[in-house]
Amino acid sequence: MVLEDVGALSLRLTVGALFLMGTWASGKTREARDFTTAETSLVFKTNPRLFAYLGIAMMSLGGLSIIFGVFPRTGALALTIFLVGGAAIHFAKCAQLTGYAKTIEPALAGDGAGPARRALDELTQAGVLGHFVAGLKNYALTGATAYLVLTGGRAPMLIGFGPDGALQGLLTRL
Repeated sequence: MVLEDVGALSLRLTVGALFLMGTWASGKTREARDFTTAETSLVFKTNPRLFAYLGIAMMSLGGLSIIFGVFPRTGALALTIFLVGGAAIHFAKCAQLTGYAKTIEPALAGDGAGPARRALDELTQAGVLGHFVAGLKNYALTGATAYLVLTGGRAPMLIGFGPDGALQGLLTRL
């Protein structure tokens, strides 16, 4: 194994683990799945539960694929597609949070409303910034997953397509 193989394997393991943790957080309970569906509905208005579950499946299968080297390029491609949709959801959440603040602010009237308005503004800004940065994180991760799509057929892997397009990996030697 050359240094580039070690780097690609390290990237595969860390990116794959990240997506498996996301799978666990999104699907661990009914409440988590319902939350994921609600967030997904911000972008995917038609049948958001289907898209939420498809996203969970893409994260889990893509993560496992690149960790174990079972068609890692295909798994990385699924994750790249997932990341673009995920970024769109984060950016839509920014708009939703701003809308919530505009809805709540008129109810904060009277002499003691100043601190409540400041708190609402700080909460809104923190939420918007958090989701904006999370959307940018998704775009940044597309670089890592796109790299794996292009070069993910590096050793060691169980089976996948190598740089020449031919099947390679440990399972092809049996």
